[in-house]
Amino acid sequence: MSLAATAKRHATTIVLSVLAVSGAVYVFVIDRGAVTTQEAEQRKRNIFIAWRPDDISEVTIERSGKTGKLTRRAPDARGQRFWDVSLGAATFSAEEQQVDQFLGTLEFATYERAVASGSVEPSALGMDHPRLRVSVTTSGRTTQLTLGAAASSPPGAVYAEVKTDAGTNLFVVTKELAEALDMDPEFLRARRLVPYSSPDIARFEVVSPSFAYHLERAQPDSDEMRLAGPTKEAKKRVSRRVFDEFLSTLGRTDAASFLADDVADKASSPAVTITFVPKDSARPRGVLAVGGDCPDKPEHVVAIQREPTRISACVPKAIADGLTKSPDALVDRALFVGSLDEVQEVAFTSGDKRLELARKGTAFHQRMPVDREVDASAGRALLEGLLGLRATDVLIDPDRAAMGLDKPYGTIRLTSLLPAHGEDGGDVERVEEIVVGAPRGDVVAVSRGKDGDVLVLPAAALRDLFPSDVALRSLTVIDHPETVVRALRIEQGDRVQRIERTAEGGWKLTEPSGRGLAADIGLGSDVATTLFPLKVERFVAEKDDGSFGLDKPRIVIDADIGSGDAGARNIRVLIGAPTTSGSFARIAGDDAVFVAPRAVEAVANQWLLDRAVFSLDLGDIVKVTVASTDKGKKPLVLERVGDALRIVGDPSATARAAELRDALGELAPDVAVSVGAPRKEQGLDPPALTVTIERARRDDGSSSPVVDPQRTVRFLFGSTDVHRGREIVYARRDGVDATYVIPQSKARVFYDTFR
Repeated sequence: MSLAATAKRHATTIVLSVLAVSGAVYVFVIDRGAVTTQEAEQRKRNIFIAWRPDDISEVTIERSGKTGKLTRRAPDARGQRFWDVSLGAATFSAEEQQVDQFLGTLEFATYERAVASGSVEPSALGMDHPRLRVSVTTSGRTTQLTLGAAASSPPGAVYAEVKTDAGTNLFVVTKELAEALDMDPEFLRARRLVPYSSPDIARFEVVSPSFAYHLERAQPDSDEMRLAGPTKEAKKRVSRRVFDEFLSTLGRTDAASFLADDVADKASSPAVTITFVPKDSARPRGVLAVGGDCPDKPEHVVAIQREPTRISACVPKAIADGLTKSPDALVDRALFVGSLDEVQEVAFTSGDKRLELARKGTAFHQRMPVDREVDASAGRALLEGLLGLRATDVLIDPDRAAMGLDKPYGTIRLTSLLPAHGEDGGDVERVEEIVVGAPRGDVVAVSRGKDGDVLVLPAAALRDLFPSDVALRSLTVIDHPETVVRALRIEQGDRVQRIERTAEGGWKLTEPSGRGLAADIGLGSDVATTLFPLKVERFVAEKDDGSFGLDKPRIVIDADIGSGDAGARNIRVLIGAPTTSGSFARIAGDDAVFVAPRAVEAVANQWLLDRAVFSLDLGDIVKVTVASTDKGKKPLVLERVGDALRIVGDPSATARAAELRDALGELAPDVAVSVGAPRKEQGLDPPALTVTIERARRDDGSSSPVVDPQRTVRFLFGSTDVHRGREIVYARRDGVDATYVIPQSKARVFYDTFR
């Protein structure tokens, strides 16, 4: 039975509790003694006129040749009585929630109407070959409910027979009740394949064909985990994030379906075997092996719980992927456990310099070296830089003097606030402190105070480890709207371009010059809106020390803003070395170095040349000729006849004509890549293909449009290549001194003409 069907069945149980107020009267007693008058009155419309769950000792379900028997265990130490389910000769733990829902369906079940004895032919009742039979035993009494054939009404209803010591009664029950009770007995099996919850486990022993390691608690009741066992990463702290992912995967390791043990053994090829060692030494260990294709389930793998009991099942492949984490992937390379949203205070100390920051509502408050409010985004950026640092290596018991830790560069103290998990409630404060060593060459060592692990980071990390006061500046470095921009000049290597705002709000190209060159209004506006206003990722230094690539910037953007002698001025942005989140940059006249977002480079690192040079009004087309440089290949001609476009010499090839028409209408380039004469590698001298489009004279309303030679255009196509991760073809428009790149998918129809 599918999970979706099960969910539907459970929803029906809720509905049945409402339906219990309607229906005919039938006395069905499950009781040690007599039914009280109050019970009879309150439940007179229920099939079960008395229902006392604690008295039920056994429930048997027979369906489609399968039999499942639910039996109650003896009370455990807490007085709880759990269910087992027997299927054939095997007995398994039952899924308590499924059992409760099934019994709840019986408890609230009502019938639609009673059926008088003899009013229906016995063969029509379907009791000789029932769809379901449920037997409930309590205090030596067994009552049997059987669902048979379909009844005449209401739609979907079925006949039901109830046998007790007092006799047999017939009813009609609704489709909803029949579906709610129609359960495959196997679905009552517990589906959890991990025998213990995480807090009860002292150690995880993980073995795969490629590695083996243990995960054990740093302290008996600690959430902090350490690597141990047969791995070179032993004693290193485990990343909380990665371990949480590991636990999350274990939490989802439920059987999607069950397998016979012999079938599972044959298909099993463990990608990982995990042994669960409980904290309570009196409890048995658990063993789970995951791996090997599940028979007839291509998206599932075999999972076998070998101990403390045997369960063979199929689970989604993603479970195996989530459990096969290498020891290296588990090593905690972060400096702190605390997350961004948990941090309440941070204090940086280096010599006599001290910077303190505390959370204040949604923003931050700087305590030292000055007392002031700090913009929320600036405070978050500082913490993100610190918490985002990751070690290239983690060392256990190294020579601390050799690592520069005997004379530390400074210390960092981080205070986080965590919700308490105990009965008393309240929040718990966690304090973490690290010691940063003096740089040694191109690395710097950090000792985590709590565990003593030594982390190795690039020396450049000192910028985030000990940020200057500039790090708390407002991240908005240009606070003007894009409407103030009058002109933009972008210099990148030997590429120099300048565009100026027109009176109509568009852009005109003033540099470079050349035939047919014009500014692209959209690309020009992208630059203006990205820079005005400009909010940066974070500040990293008070001034350039030569390591940011700003002595010889890769890109220089000059923006002329305002108008008139009083308001006009220039803003220059210098872009230096790239970072993982953008590029180092600064604004001329301000020494502070910041990280500019990637979007700045993305809009500036391209020619701002008009991409509409390949746009056509399809209604103007009179004739299209696609010609190859290979003179041995006959050109393809598409000609307009009336309002139809036909291929000359093959008028029936309408699909091909439509493809050519659509390709011409969608021939939009990504961007221009060079100006002037085409470069050799672009394959445009001569071009591989030439597409000539002859267009009608403007405002020619005749039924037979006349070609205007002055409006004829030629598109030239050259070599194929890859540009910024996309497969492209180089292309030009005759009379425009620029080469563009067009996605190959948009030009393929022209190349296919000669294949």
